[in-house]
Amino acid sequence: MTMARLAAVLSGGRPPGIYRWLSRAHPSAVRRELTAAGWAVHPLDGRVLGGRLDLFDRCAEELAFPGWFGRNWDAFFDCLRDMSWLAGQGHVLLWEQYGGLARSDPKAWRQAYQVFGEAIAARQEGAAPPLYVLLRGVGPIEEPDGDGTIPTL
Repeated sequence: MTMARLAAVLSGGRPPGIYRWLSRAHPSAVRRELTAAGWAVHPLDGRVLGGRLDLFDRCAEELAFPGWFGRNWDAFFDCLRDMSWLAGQGHVLLWEQYGGLARSDPKAWRQAYQVFGEAIAARQEGAAPPLYVLLRGVGPIEEPDGDGTIPTL
């Protein structure tokens, strides 16, 4: 994999957001390349997400959420919006097999998609380092709120 594949993220050529990422690059290669550019990569294994509490726990672990994280959507948003405790010029959440949550708990998938989007927008407004959520593997191609297709990076 070359840096050219991630150039749209690193350069800001594509705005921070949620994207389907069709790359087959190994997560360690993605981490290596983004880390070399000063970015942080946070893998999320969708195969172990059966519902919202699993999502909260995995994200809290991977993103080192503070102790005050209350395992609810408001606290999830607050943590994603802030993330000041994490180093990096930007952050990429690489959500492998994201379709698992959509199948097992469609309500949690819809809410997660919404909260990630709102937190990404809030980070932009606050001039925080950018956050990209890259969805990889088999999963829905339509946005859960029915507004269109999840954009592809």
